[in-house]
Amino acid sequence: MYEWLKGIILPLLRVEGSEPHPPAGHRPDEVRRVERAHPGFLRLKMLGWGLYAVAWGFVVIIASTLLLIADVRLLLLVIPLIVVAIAKAATLYVTMRLDYEMRWYVITDRSLMIREGVWNTKEVTLTFANAQNVRVTQGPLERYFGFSTVEIETAGGGAVEGGGSRHVARLRGLANPHEVRELILDGLRRLGTAGLGDPDDHGAHASAQHRLSAAPLEHSETGITTVIGVKALAEDAWCEAKALRIAFERKARSVPG
Repeated sequence: MYEWLKGIILPLLRVEGSEPHPPAGHRPDEVRRVERAHPGFLRLKMLGWGLYAVAWGFVVIIASTLLLIADVRLLLLVIPLIVVAIAKAATLYVTMRLDYEMRWYVITDRSLMIREGVWNTKEVTLTFANAQNVRVTQGPLERYFGFSTVEIETAGGGAVEGGGSRHVARLRGLANPHEVRELILDGLRRLGTAGLGDPDDHGAHASAQHRLSAAPLEHSETGITTVIGVKALAEDAWCEAKALRIAFERKARSVPG
């Protein structure tokens, strides 16, 4: 039944069920990993669906009973009510399953792409150059079902969650969040040493990279949160600017007056 409904809904909504292509401007060989949500993420969603279905079914049964007690001829009204309730529960079940299956996280050398949603499909590409904080969060239910969320905080830019100048992109339902976090940190380190100045100018970058790799672990009652300090990234940017200035000065001295 589910596969049959899936075959009907996906073409109607024009949703791609296959793995997404790399972000624009990226070659296929730049893709480092494609992540999917953990099955526990689906089980948590199904728990919510089950509670909703039970509550909705209870309301329909009570309403149908009261209508039949008032007048048996209202059976013509009760039958459509039951059909609508079943159709609504089935539709919600299928869309929750599809939301799980259509959730993709594509990590490249330079960026991260998030695709999620069924009714309203959202695809966000986040470049690591805009990343400020990367943290792993895990609430009590997430811990029970065996998955976590990776949050990437950025300054300005794209259509991601948040308000003002602070934006947060979330990779929900990950079974290996710390591996994903390390991939993102590695992308930040790669950008931090890409083509600025001479090889001997990169000593300033090394200390900033060390600060990135030694990000503190903060423990909370809801799980473990890993944060890359904004201060470290600001110092990293300062080192980049300093190396670039040195490179320009050397180039200017080498040009004959």
